[in-house]
Amino acid sequence: MSDYFKNLEKCFGIDEVDANQHLNELVRIRLDKNKKELDELFWYKLEITKTPTRTNYHQFSFEKLQEISRKFTNGLQTFGFIPNRIFFKKYFLGGIRTIQIEQLDVNSFPSFTLNYLLYSNLDNVDIKYKTNLTSRVKFIDPTLEISFQFLDRGKRLNLEEHIRTSTNVDLTSEFIQKLGKNNIKDIIHNQFQRPRFLGNLYKNK
Repeated sequence: MSDYFKNLEKCFGIDEVDANQHLNELVRIRLDKNKKELDELFWYKLEITKTPTRTNYHQFSFEKLQEISRKFTNGLQTFGFIPNRIFFKKYFLGGIRTIQIEQLDVNSFPSFTLNYLLYSNLDNVDIKYKTNLTSRVKFIDPTLEISFQFLDRGKRLNLEEHIRTSTNVDLTSEFIQKLGKNNIKDIIHNQFQRPRFLGNLYKNK
């Protein structure tokens, strides 16, 4: 068990396994309802990572992290004459978004990653449109790190292997404390943020 959850279990009775199982169960139920359709589609994984630095950590907030997500999937910001909303809907039918927080070193700031599992009726989106997608994300915030790759056809894919909901930080770390009380509160509650369903998965509750 991570130091993060040791602290939470001691203070609030929160258990790491129960928290992760709860989130994974939410995703599993939604996927099972749409299994027949999703099995025929192509799945991709997009990771957008924001890591505060010593020069900008005071500007970081979960609200801004959520804003990055909104601008990418549903924003009217235009790149190459096509708004992000239209671009996203043209190439992706839907997907799942989760948040992972990882502090690899207690002497550094944690990384906050928006993890998207996206599905499309189009193959080779990662090859044909990766540059355009990457440019759109960088246009939102040039400090973001992006990874985009093809996973597999749905019928051959175990999606649960790719869902990222973990939080691994040391709440007593100086670099966590620098982020301020509001961000620390959001880090503590991150495990209980419901996964966000996009497109067809959002509609098919």
